[in-house]
Amino acid sequence: MASDRAVVGTDLTLLKRCQPKLAAVLAPFIKNSFAHRLVYDTVYKGIVTSQGFDDADTYADFGNTIYNDHHYHFGYWVAAAAIANVVHPQMPGLATLNQRITFLIRDVANADAHDPSFPAFRMFDWFKGHSYSHGVTAASDGKDLESTSEDVNFYYAMALFGEATGDVPLAHLGRLMLSVNVHSVQTYFLMDSANKVHPPSIVVNHVPGIYFDNKVSYTTWFSDARQSIHMIQMLPVTPVTEFVRTKRFVQEEWTDILTHLPIVKNDNWNDPALSLLYLNYAAVDPDLAMKKLQYMALDDGLSRSWALYMAASRY
Repeated sequence: MASDRAVVGTDLTLLKRCQPKLAAVLAPFIKNSFAHRLVYDTVYKGIVTSQGFDDADTYADFGNTIYNDHHYHFGYWVAAAAIANVVHPQMPGLATLNQRITFLIRDVANADAHDPSFPAFRMFDWFKGHSYSHGVTAASDGKDLESTSEDVNFYYAMALFGEATGDVPLAHLGRLMLSVNVHSVQTYFLMDSANKVHPPSIVVNHVPGIYFDNKVSYTTWFSDARQSIHMIQMLPVTPVTEFVRTKRFVQEEWTDILTHLPIVKNDNWNDPALSLLYLNYAAVDPDLAMKKLQYMALDDGLSRSWALYMAASRY
């Protein structure tokens, strides 16, 4: 945003303030100096957090050590690295950052079937068109996907990283996987009233919740609150969001479900979840969203400037 000439013109003041902040955020990743480092697993051949080993807890860090949620977690780093290459090309450690990011991409979406270090397309199912959240452990109802928006975010970030670093094949692969993924998400997960794939008893909710191989469960892994069930399909909000969540879908979901939730009816500005709901609603009414987002508590994945910037982009 600080490099968007539509916002700042030719003034580089904000960009120069943001560059060292971005470098500071990325430094622990570049140095791999987290309390629980990222390590290479020689059994399943992938990058995992060491927390599961350090704590002797299979499901520590959402089960990252057993390959749960890699596309969710790693997508944020890939996106940040893509941004860094564009807005801070002289950032210290950028070459190391890019090398580490390619490891994360190979862990999730490796296109080389002959790569001895990573399997091909670990997380992505090309037939179904979406990723799976569940890792290497057995699950009675089959593997599942919960946050389609974080799924989309990984492949969007992958395409951006390929473009930002001049890796044309990677950019093309990212765009292909993103396109397939968005089609799948709009078919199976973000259901408007015209959806004929699911029975009406599921379509009425507009989102399935957790989508298993053998069932759907209108809940989340972390909360049964209805706003959580819907907002987990919204975050992170990025420029690709408007191509995934159509105006028709957003309007129907808002009218049929979200507007009836106590958090919306009572205008609970102190609940951070409300910020995501209104940022999402900017697709339909950007004026109202902009008004609300100026003052309400924010989800911890949002800054006020980014929320307003994204809402304003929907005019």
